[in-house]
Amino acid sequence: MAFKKSSNGTGEKVSNGNGQSKLPLMQEKDTDRRAAVRCTLYLLLMLALFGWLLFDTWIGNHSLAGILKYEIAQLDNKDFRVVAFTIIAGGLGGAVDGIRSTMNYADSFNRKHQWKYICLPWMGCTLALFVYALLHSSMAVLGGNVSSGSVGNTQVLANFTAGALAGFGSKDVFIWLDDKVHKIFQVTDKVPNVKGKPQEVAVSRLRAAKLELGEVSSIQQNNGKPAGTVLDQSPPPDAPIDRGQSVDIAVAANGNAH
Repeated sequence: MAFKKSSNGTGEKVSNGNGQSKLPLMQEKDTDRRAAVRCTLYLLLMLALFGWLLFDTWIGNHSLAGILKYEIAQLDNKDFRVVAFTIIAGGLGGAVDGIRSTMNYADSFNRKHQWKYICLPWMGCTLALFVYALLHSSMAVLGGNVSSGSVGNTQVLANFTAGALAGFGSKDVFIWLDDKVHKIFQVTDKVPNVKGKPQEVAVSRLRAAKLELGEVSSIQQNNGKPAGTVLDQSPPPDAPIDRGQSVDIAVAANGNAH
């Protein structure tokens, strides 16, 4: 019969009602808490780093570039400052998002997610750069003049804000970028003709064409077609369709119509 042992101070293991030790669970929670503290300290350090980079770039010192032996004079232009501020803002946004997340999940933090927090500031930088490039390229929906002569404080602040939001809302930015990538690189094909084919063959052809099987309906018919033969499809054959979309088919029923 299960019983509870002394909880502490006696050298005995803490047990639950089933006689199983609670120490491993307590150790797991303690390890997770330490991981949460490490992640928070790391993110605070990244916040300080990007804050210093922001000030260092704003005053035109470019200390990091100097350490890496770059020519400082080549960096003293408005275009570089706009891109730099955007990337730095993405890192700041990612660090703030990570700190917010560790605070929200402090009691249920799982150390297996600590790589996410390590990558967040750098992912924020990358996403901010992607957003900047997309909004300032010929593919941008908004368009506009983005020449160096048009760069002013307003545009610098606008790009800084966009970068910070991209880093802070990385999850939403991924969804937005997925939609843009789908629209830009959308592949349109023609619907294959599967009429008269057995349902198994029709499904195989649709999958080969990178299409999904949609609704399958049954049609009662008296023309001697074997049950399961495709009698109709929507969209019709050769109609334009994007990869990944579905095609509905109607097959010959066996017996009474459904």
